[in-house]
Amino acid sequence: MRPLPTACCLLLTAHCLLFTACGSPNTPLDAGTRRVIDSISTYQINLARTELDTLCQRQRVAEMPLLVDSIKQIRLREIEEKLKTVPR
Repeated sequence: MRPLPTACCLLLTAHCLLFTACGSPNTPLDAGTRRVIDSISTYQINLARTELDTLCQRQRVAEMPLLVDSIKQIRLREIEEKLKTVPR
């Protein structure tokens, strides 16, 4: 079965419009497009900041006590070693 001439004509028109609608990569962006890009990037940057702050806070809560305990243990060993050399 052969497609209807109207359907072929519509497909050809759509095909031509798609190719003419796209600009050259060297065409400068208009102010509206730049504003949209700025808005999207600002939103994404703020979202990333919030996520990173949350991750840093979680890591701090999880690791800080372990680090403090580790430093405390090292310091206690250093004190014990120094006490061994003190005359009685």
